[in-house]
Amino acid sequence: MKIQHIVPALVLMATGSAFAADNYYGALRIGSAKNKAHGMDSSARPGLGQFVRGDDTNDTTSGSLAVGYRFAPEWRVEAEYTLPRHNEFTSGSTNFPTSFNHHKIRSQRLMVNAYRDVPLNAQFSVYATAGLGLARLQSSGWQGNPNRQYVDGSDNNLAYAVGFGVTYSPAQKVSIDLGYRYTDMGKARSGANNFTNVRGLRDEQMRAKLTSSEISVGVRYSF
Repeated sequence: MKIQHIVPALVLMATGSAFAADNYYGALRIGSAKNKAHGMDSSARPGLGQFVRGDDTNDTTSGSLAVGYRFAPEWRVEAEYTLPRHNEFTSGSTNFPTSFNHHKIRSQRLMVNAYRDVPLNAQFSVYATAGLGLARLQSSGWQGNPNRQYVDGSDNNLAYAVGFGVTYSPAQKVSIDLGYRYTDMGKARSGANNFTNVRGLRDEQMRAKLTSSEISVGVRYSF
């Protein structure tokens, strides 16, 4: 469906009786994420020996903001923005064992998430969720020492997420969520080395694929 057809359809639905005003909600979430850099062995370091694994995981704490709509007691959809997270991963090579790459990745996401809620009783329910959206990854970093910088790079990737959790509703309009989510944010790539390497070339690049496993606590308020 073309975008010029989607927008009028959304406006019509929003003004129709099916969209009750009190079905909208806002959400604030705070969570801890274990971020992992996959595929750093694909980084370009020609002629420098075999890949040496460094630190490919990093823990961060961040938050997100969301606005959603409940279509039925069991189904809801939301738009969510995840605040920036800063990670640093390392890797090296056998010919220069003390000259590690330090790949710094700044990530943020804008997602559309769907939820299926399953009530257990009047106050507790469990849910499953899946999301699709855009991840922006900004790469920077250095090799060996901070004076040997790489050119900054950025990537806009399709991101997806799946998760589950439990909800407690202490009041009619308030819900508290505790959940787990796995997110794949795609590839992050720096620019070329902005320093003189042993070959006198600009032929090195840091590369990784970023995923995260997140545990979060959130509060939702229905309008």
